[in-house]
Amino acid sequence: MRKKVAVGIIGLLSLVSWQAKLQEKTSYTVTEVYDGDTFVTAEKQKVRIAGIEAPEIGSCGSEEAKKILEDMVLNKKVQLKVIYKDPFFRLVSMVYVDDKFVNLEMLKSGWAYSHNISKESAAELLAASQESSKNKIGIFSSQCSQEVNPKNPKCNIKGNKRMDTKDAIYHYPGCGQYNRTVVQLYLGDQWFCSKAEAEKAGFIKAQFCP
Repeated sequence: MRKKVAVGIIGLLSLVSWQAKLQEKTSYTVTEVYDGDTFVTAEKQKVRIAGIEAPEIGSCGSEEAKKILEDMVLNKKVQLKVIYKDPFFRLVSMVYVDDKFVNLEMLKSGWAYSHNISKESAAELLAASQESSKNKIGIFSSQCSQEVNPKNPKCNIKGNKRMDTKDAIYHYPGCGQYNRTVVQLYLGDQWFCSKAEAEKAGFIKAQFCP
């Protein structure tokens, strides 16, 4: 019995020690930038930048976000303050390089937005994202956030993917929320030329449409 208790205590101490180490700033060399919020270290460890979300690969702004992150961290030694390890075994972290707070710089650039912010640095990160949105830079500019279709004004049906419910709905002129709906291309929203085209893509008619 004593032996089992001792082994249990050792295991618990090891877990506490490992968690403590995650809270320390640890240096890693970045060898690959996957996208605007994820990179890989020389140890093949994936790191997810905490408190931000960059456009998915192929979405509006994804290339710009990746380029900015590459310029900041690729082939450089970064310091991590790990918050937790996510289900994909990525280290969700506050990231620092030289004198820069990478999480904050990505939000200031406008090519990422605040998402799942933890208490640490929450006010600073949220304020940076709100400032970028207010100034309409990066993904918040007309390049990725549109009220009218700049390429083809006649294709004016707005396909909107709701991030909270995962619903995909479309609005056409005459729908109650049409004028208030922004096509956020960086979130997977789309423009359509017809209702049939929207429905073929998996979008359903919004609730307040005649």
